[in-house]
Amino acid sequence: MNKLKLKEFEAFYKQFVPRDYKKGELLIRADDDPQGIFCLTKGFVRQYTISKAGTELTLHILKPISYFPMVWAINGTPNVYNYEALTPVQVGRAPREQVVNFIKDKPKVIFELMSELLADYAETLIRMEHLVFSDAHRRVISVLLYIAKHFGETRDKGVIVHHRFTQQDIATLVGVARETASLEMVKLENKGLIKYINHSILFENINHLELELI
Repeated sequence: MNKLKLKEFEAFYKQFVPRDYKKGELLIRADDDPQGIFCLTKGFVRQYTISKAGTELTLHILKPISYFPMVWAINGTPNVYNYEALTPVQVGRAPREQVVNFIKDKPKVIFELMSELLADYAETLIRMEHLVFSDAHRRVISVLLYIAKHFGETRDKGVIVHHRFTQQDIATLVGVARETASLEMVKLENKGLIKYINHSILFENINHLELELI
């Protein structure tokens, strides 16, 4: 993240009392007017939607430092998504008007925010392509690569993700039943492409996983 944006926004949000949420708590409910703009400083938050049939689809997982929901903040588009604490989280929450007034005369900050939104949008489009055109095996792989890219740390043995994404987490990211996600994860484990170590996921060879996707 751009240091200018980080520095300016961190200073701005320090005037607001930090708020803590437990795992599973909703920060924003779909179709409700958000109580403000959140700055995520600790933990992970998932943005998801629910179909008429009751199926959940995770659209994005936010990590520190993230600001949401920025589309609602900037152009007033009604929020139609749920934001749930995937882990214990800490956030700052600022009134929308104050956020808009703070950034409106700071083009560099606006540029960085828009760049981040567009990057998320482009990545979401790629994930949607896999959801529509790929089989369950490749859909699971595409999500695992997404997780490794955004939440992984490069180590000597490969890329490690310290948060253990459950089979249900994978299923809601992929848009399949938990049983299907579980079956595909076992296949990948048997091939040595992923490994669970305590509460972490180890990707020993990302290149091989990418080849499996192709």
